[in-house]
Amino acid sequence: MDVADTGYVLDGLRAWLPAMACDGVVVVCVDYRLTADVVMAMRGEGWEYMGEIIWEFGLGRPRTSWWPVRHNNLLTFRKSSSAPFDASAIPRVKRLAPGKGYGDDRPAGSVWWHTMSNTDPERVGRANQKPLSIVTPFVEAHSEVGGLIVDPFAGSGTVGAAALALGRRWVCCDSDPLAVACMEERLGVW
Repeated sequence: MDVADTGYVLDGLRAWLPAMACDGVVVVCVDYRLTADVVMAMRGEGWEYMGEIIWEFGLGRPRTSWWPVRHNNLLTFRKSSSAPFDASAIPRVKRLAPGKGYGDDRPAGSVWWHTMSNTDPERVGRANQKPLSIVTPFVEAHSEVGGLIVDPFAGSGTVGAAALALGRRWVCCDSDPLAVACMEERLGVW
């Protein structure tokens, strides 16, 4: 990833931020190379950095020239303290050692593990496709039925698919015509 890619992401975010509701939430999925730049830029635009979820995955060839990096950072931001958050949308994971008075599962922590194999039925043929299991909790936690979800870097349309399944309105766009065609087919538009 080079400086041009960083500018592309930041320019795309800045184009949409003025249209966000005052209680809006922004979730940005980036790798480690863009994390600091996106956090600093969003703070500069007046957004509060609320933390991140690390999405660990097992596909892809890990580098051997340095420590392997096989995760993305899902950075979360809000404009005001009135931003919606429904904690019941947090995924549940099996408890390793159930104790007296505790159930068999617990809310996931800040590291979520999910690998979508190349043969997964959810796959639509786009590189870097995000799985619904990673995207859906954010759509559910930060919006209500009928709310509007926007993805300016929609790629395969996973955010639109999650919004559609949860009864939210959605706007998905991408600068790649092949991504737009993929979304049209996946989301049944046109």
